[in-house]
Amino acid sequence: MHQILITGVTGFVGSALAANFLARGARVLAVSRNDPDGMRTINAVVAAAQGSGLDIHGVLANHLDVVNVDFSYLEDVLDDAKLAGVTEVWHVAAEMSYSPRKLSQSFATNVGNTSRLYELLSRNAPDCRRFYYVSTAYVVGMEGGLVKEELHACSHMINTYQTTKWSAEHSLHLLFHRHGLPVTLFRPSIVVGHSRSGWALRNGFGFYMFPCSMVAAAQAGLKELAVDLVADSHLDCIAIDQLAADACALTLREQQGRDFEVFHCAGGNGARLEELVHMWGEVAGLRAVLGTPTSALELKFNRAVEPNRPFANQIWQFDRSLLDAATERSTPLSPLSLEALRTMCLWYADDVAAEQAAMAEVN
Repeated sequence: MHQILITGVTGFVGSALAANFLARGARVLAVSRNDPDGMRTINAVVAAAQGSGLDIHGVLANHLDVVNVDFSYLEDVLDDAKLAGVTEVWHVAAEMSYSPRKLSQSFATNVGNTSRLYELLSRNAPDCRRFYYVSTAYVVGMEGGLVKEELHACSHMINTYQTTKWSAEHSLHLLFHRHGLPVTLFRPSIVVGHSRSGWALRNGFGFYMFPCSMVAAAQAGLKELAVDLVADSHLDCIAIDQLAADACALTLREQQGRDFEVFHCAGGNGARLEELVHMWGEVAGLRAVLGTPTSALELKFNRAVEPNRPFANQIWQFDRSLLDAATERSTPLSPLSLEALRTMCLWYADDVAAEQAAMAEVN
């Protein structure tokens, strides 16, 4: 039986991976922080299973173990007994900040803790077959164009998250040659909700930064919104269920080999950005068009989405042929349609409305 150690299980990707592995019969060792009784982690996995239409209640009690870990004491808590039987690792936990003021903290988390976890597994988990690291497709930098599944020697970075993820990849490459535990760099593009239910984790990050900011603008009374984006750009979005399916297919391979692997978990370029802007506006309840912001609220919106504007305005073509070969996909993955993304945004907006109603009742 596969026993998979996963970090970051209270987050969007980590909870989805845990739920999907459990639904496929694997055991999960969830490494969490600030969760002494494990309930925050368990609730996150249950929510992910419900949002994904998975039934895990029959295996939850016996196949999910939660270990509360302060990474400052990682080596003391994850001892030989806890690591015995671990067959794969999915390291998902990360510092997500773009801010240069958090460079030191982000480097310690995304590079330092990743390296320490890898070395710990190399020494103390004799049954571990592979270390999967969730990076980002945007370690390639900002130039756009065709991107192959390989390490990138030099990239133009614009934020702390990119920089530390790129650094972590190269640290793992060095450690792989030193210790030999096989590594897979798993690089999602823009992760969005479940393709059928719309389920996502509400954090206002990535794709959802734009519709969330539009909802806030509409609530502030704005009826029309001029958005400073490029009409003919495209976003590469990957649904969380497709990401989980790719991850499970990789992990449950009978033969995982001993190579250092680099895979793009990308969905392909779908709707034009102009169409997305119109759709986000409809969901938020205002008329959104491309143009130059002039009003105070329009300028405030554009400041709010500024961290992701460069990523929206550039076009990448992330090659995923190596991932498709490894997972034995016979047909190319189709990009998410505008209607599928609309379903996700509507679900997200309903979730926002429900949370606001609940807060109003409390107050």
